[in-house]
Amino acid sequence: MKKYIKAVSVLLSILMLFAFASGCAGTGSDNKNTPKPTEAPADNTPEAEPTAEPEPDPTPEPKSGFELHFIDIGTGDGMLLICDGEAMVIDSGNVGRGETMVNYVKSQGVESLKYLMVTHGHADHVGGMPEIIDAFPFETMFINVDQRCDEEPWLNLLGIIEQKGITPVNPAVGDVYTLGGGSFKILTPLKEDKNNLNNNSIGIKFTYGTNTFLLLGDSQQAVETQLLKEEGVDLRADVFKADHHASNAGNVRKFLEAVAPTYICVQVGTENKLGYPDKTTISRLEKNCEALYRNDLHGTVVFCSDGSSISVVTEKTPEAAE
Repeated sequence: MKKYIKAVSVLLSILMLFAFASGCAGTGSDNKNTPKPTEAPADNTPEAEPTAEPEPDPTPEPKSGFELHFIDIGTGDGMLLICDGEAMVIDSGNVGRGETMVNYVKSQGVESLKYLMVTHGHADHVGGMPEIIDAFPFETMFINVDQRCDEEPWLNLLGIIEQKGITPVNPAVGDVYTLGGGSFKILTPLKEDKNNLNNNSIGIKFTYGTNTFLLLGDSQQAVETQLLKEEGVDLRADVFKADHHASNAGNVRKFLEAVAPTYICVQVGTENKLGYPDKTTISRLEKNCEALYRNDLHGTVVFCSDGSSISVVTEKTPEAAE
């Protein structure tokens, strides 16, 4: 009887060891005896939910470099952005300045544009746009064609857009677009201002590596106040283009303190008949940055970034302008 019990115990021990070994075998990737999982019938397989498109990275990887050119075209705005071989033009100065813009952009080796942006309809921002449209192929034109403006240069531009079959894009606040290894976010207009076209300017914040550039067209105090109250908007920037040619209608102290720029550039011409820049505003700008540049004194001003540091090149010294 004892021999029978002992034999049964040995047999049970062997069976338990075999069962444990079989359970561990499933964890080995090279186990040839591991059973394959049975696939569910096709009609019982749940359909996968579509994966949402990831939002564009606001800070793509910097590559060869970024340049922001504030072109000296007299009264008005005209900017060229070159980022890792891709180019963008913002505004075009007044009527008669288009050829100057085109020649300058070509002198920088630019043959085509990824983006062409019109901030708003005033003549000193759209006057030279027809020449740029004719000179450069471009992928996307940012413009609000529904803004209320009855100036002849604006109406002429709308006619050209229709004639050439251009499909413009009116970007929404919060939209992000890439240019080379950099990107820009649309910040304004937060709401339509039916009484002030300047406050309908398309404004952007460009980011390249850790360097940032704030360009808000001709936005005035009402927009600056809106931005200060807007939740989640980071206004800090290394370079700030003074709002509305440094007029007394904007560039208020609280806004400048929020931006805290290292550099400020004023797009303004020597022949300005509107009193720009305002002397009091210039004084306030100087107190809120380390260096202030002006087209009327420095000529064309170029800010160059490698993604971590910024250098500045000017066409002339203030003394040469006197």
